[in-house]
Amino acid sequence: MLKWISAFFSRSGEKDTLGELVMENRRWRMFAKVGFTILVFMPILTYCSWIAPRFEDSGLTNPAVLEVINSEEYQQATREIFALLDLYNRGEIGLDSLRGLQGVHRIGGVTVTFNLQLVPRDEPRQGGGSKYKLDSQYKVTVTIGYLVLFLTIELFLIGIAICVIFQRPPKAQRRFEEQILQEHFSFDMSALPDTEERADQIIERMLLRFHRFAKDLEHRPRGRKGIQLDDEYDVQFLINAILRMQFDNVKAEEPAPSMAAGATRADFFLPEHGLFLELKMTRDGMTARSLADELILDIARYRAHPECHAIIFFVYDPRSLVKNAVALRTELSEIAGELPVSLIVSPSH
Repeated sequence: MLKWISAFFSRSGEKDTLGELVMENRRWRMFAKVGFTILVFMPILTYCSWIAPRFEDSGLTNPAVLEVINSEEYQQATREIFALLDLYNRGEIGLDSLRGLQGVHRIGGVTVTFNLQLVPRDEPRQGGGSKYKLDSQYKVTVTIGYLVLFLTIELFLIGIAICVIFQRPPKAQRRFEEQILQEHFSFDMSALPDTEERADQIIERMLLRFHRFAKDLEHRPRGRKGIQLDDEYDVQFLINAILRMQFDNVKAEEPAPSMAAGATRADFFLPEHGLFLELKMTRDGMTARSLADELILDIARYRAHPECHAIIFFVYDPRSLVKNAVALRTELSEIAGELPVSLIVSPSH
């Protein structure tokens, strides 16, 4: 495991093996996910710093309020008001000449609303009445337009990040990469290799011994009647029981896409492994060529299935019809192309 981790973060100029290419690909996928995660949080931090005055006291110590008070526009608007107030307090003009001041200023991502109101003072005025003063009230709120813009951008970035972070490569690609990495690290790892068999290996091991298994079932002690395999349905019956001893999810008679020759059903399908298992039993009147044609037609049908990642053909051949299994296996592989196809013939001749 430490070898894998160190190789994941190591970088080299040239990639000489498939294992290094896979690690480089995974490294860039990880960096992309981390980068998009950071990208999501950057606008949040920027916007919070932009509206920081909203979370402070709306007094004269608030930076947004101070910026409004020191602005030229505010100074000009209040200069005349304070001059009239001074004249009134000295008794030179009447109360009707006084007025307050209200206004709104946008500072960054916040809006400062100010209200200067006239309030009486406990001090007599020359000429009668009380002197007045201006009571300043300020309120800092978030600018709605910028808030909507921020939420729109943030939701857009979150959507992109979710697509990037939670998007996984296809199952077939992950399985292929794991196989490449197992081979890449198997030569210089000191730890014991993973002895867990793949699904296709388990099935191949069982089917290679199927003929001996079938022969043992034909003879029972104490004169009891054994199990005879007369046709392909008998073979399917036994293999169904064998598969369910090894795998939890085995689908029998899985529908395959129809073609010009008509619809068909695969004998068995293992969804977790994307593996189809098709059984054939040689019979009277069947030739090696007709058997090959049936298998080729099955390849064309199963390849169109969206979950098909590999096919295993099992030919139970008690009549010794298949004389050259290697040639038949090569022909099927050439026709299947990139789709993995296995052929198991039992008993082997």
